[in-house]
Amino acid sequence: YVKTGDFEFYGPSLKKLPSGDLDKVTDPTKKSLAGKAKIFFRPYAAPAEQPDDEYDLWLSTGRVLEHWHSGTMTRRVPELHRAVPAALIYMHPADAEKRGLKRNDLARVISRRGEVKARVETRGRNRPPKGYIFVPWFDEAVYINKVTLDTTCPISKQEDFKKCAVKVVKA
Repeated sequence: YVKTGDFEFYGPSLKKLPSGDLDKVTDPTKKSLAGKAKIFFRPYAAPAEQPDDEYDLWLSTGRVLEHWHSGTMTRRVPELHRAVPAALIYMHPADAEKRGLKRNDLARVISRRGEVKARVETRGRNRPPKGYIFVPWFDEAVYINKVTLDTTCPISKQEDFKKCAVKVVKA
């Protein structure tokens, strides 16, 4: 146990973990790593697509608290559906103003692959930084995956639906 006010990140063995790299461990002393995460740092890989002059915003997709995944179950719960009845484009107020948009305006999110329409939200619990928008993917009327990348991680084979370059214009 740890004294109040102290901490041990991975316990006392942290000071004695093997050192080296993935090819060769330089400290041959064996240590128990039972119950500990095994994390391997890999070289940085840039995103497949980044904002540019034409598509100047980052898009990130994901969930909202009220609707898990595609909303097929949570949208049947009246309280949850009333709380968030439709997907919105969450964006920084300065980005909206630059594009002549204001809260509740209908706008188009456009990428090199497709586009969707949704209402703009510049207030509330989601406050994206400048240059970044967030659109959740529970709403079949705002099929945001039409605009995302069709790329996968070469190691995990996980689809990269989380980020791509887009522009937002008034509908």
